[in-house]
This record gives sequence, C-alpha cells and structure tokens, in this order.
Amino acid sequence: MSKLTHINPDNMAPYLPYGLSHAVAVEGGRTVYLSGQVGWDADGNIVGPDLADQIAQAHDNIRKILADAGATVGDIVRLNTYVVNYAPEDGETVNAANRRLFEGITPPSATLMGVQALYAPEIRCEVEATVVVKG
Repeated sequence: MSKLTHINPDNMAPYLPYGLSHAVAVEGGRTVYLSGQVGWDADGNIVGPDLADQIAQAHDNIRKILADAGATVGDIVRLNTYVVNYAPEDGETVNAANRRLFEGITPPSATLMGVQALYAPEIRCEVEATVVVKG
C-alpha cells in the first residue's frame, strides 16, 4: 500500500490556498504518468475558446483516466498546467479550477507554466499529472 505525505512547511508562504502543496512524498504504490490533457470532449471537439471551460474539460478527462487506472484525484502527486499566452488573470482561473479538482482533500504539488503555443491554435491549456495508485 502506498503512503502519501503532503509537505507544507509552516515557515514558508502557504500554497494550499492556491490549490497545491509544496511537495508530496510517496512510499510504495504503482506510478502512472498521464499525458497532457486538453479541453477536448469525448468526440474530440474543443469545448470552447475560454480557459475556464477548457481546464474544466481537461480535469474531467483526467478524472476519466484515473477511474480507468483504478485511482482518484487523491492519488495525484504532481500536476503541471500549461497555459498559452499566459496573463496574470489566468492564474486565478487555474487556481480556482485546481481548488475544485481537489475539493475536500490536500492537493498535490503543482506547477503553472505560460507557454507560447500548444498542439493546435484553439487549445488554451494542457494539464498533465503523475499519479501513485495505492497498492
């Protein structure tokens, strides 16, 4: 059985209000690496031009992969989010989406990166995760 320890030192600026932890230590379990998920619905259509809708769809896609892998969002130990043409106001959109994704549980470590472009011009964000499934 795996054990996750969320590391959030009291002597550092808090990350939890932003929907992420400083670090996660893992002991045991099976590691699953998710490819970056974008705002495509089940038919491969982009859900909309705005970041909030696309990140919500990417998170929904992650939940589906986790279910298929026998995992939950609580098993995510690392979340990376890439946003095209990142602007400061995009940070709160991503943070709010992460808080919804990890509602009721301690969030994993995470990074938000601004990028110039992704796979296709209509894609605003991509989210990838590392998961440790309890054994």
